[in-house]
Amino acid sequence: MVQESGAGHVQGDALQVRENRIVVGEWSGDLMELAVASGQVRSAIRAGQHQEARALVQARSVEEQAALVVLDGNPEEVLALTSMDERGRPGYKTEVVEVLPAEVLTDLIAPRAARHGAYNVEIIRTMSSNAFQRTVHETLDPLDNPELRTQVSWEWLEAVAALRDPVKAAELLNKVDVEMLEDAIIERLGHLDLNSVISEAGASVSVFRLFSESGGAMIMPEIEDAEIGAVINALHDADPALMAAVVRQAWERAAGRREQ
Repeated sequence: MVQESGAGHVQGDALQVRENRIVVGEWSGDLMELAVASGQVRSAIRAGQHQEARALVQARSVEEQAALVVLDGNPEEVLALTSMDERGRPGYKTEVVEVLPAEVLTDLIAPRAARHGAYNVEIIRTMSSNAFQRTVHETLDPLDNPELRTQVSWEWLEAVAALRDPVKAAELLNKVDVEMLEDAIIERLGHLDLNSVISEAGASVSVFRLFSESGGAMIMPEIEDAEIGAVINALHDADPALMAAVVRQAWERAAGRREQ
């Protein structure tokens, strides 16, 4: 049996491998013992014994379940066992997702083998805002290249927009650094055509005025690029005031670059 130390993980702690131990907060387990357990789960899956695999996983603590996910060659398949019901319907256990490392979560959310633009939104739906914040931060923090950072930030917004859930999207957007949101938007400001003029309530108004503090961006201008428009509109639906501030601040940052 895997030995525990301490009272268990503290919310926000992520799983780490340290030499021959797997550590989550104050909890730790023997790597070799967990590797053997991982092999048993994988053997049951290969044999089509999904109920047995489910029982093997769910009999263990949250930390052990997270370790089994990380150690498996197909982590999504094992994660789906953590909240699988007796009828065999898969599900992701929030407490397990909470402690998975950022690199594992990003691979789960945007599988490398998936077609471009395909996100596993159910992982995001299961994530707490704290887990989402941690994962986004740890994904972006090592990136020194501004263009790459902008692209990865935008991909996070694409993934949130793909939820098609304004309430959950607002919860996640309001947890991350606003600068990350600006990074994602700044290279796509041209699609908003902020210098153009539109008619609103019988009067002509500049698009940028819509995003001013007084304008509140309660309506969105038409965006010709359908893919970019779908993302921005979905995030606007989630939190119009936040997106107005993000667009406004991104525009001001871009203006500052042009003046340099």
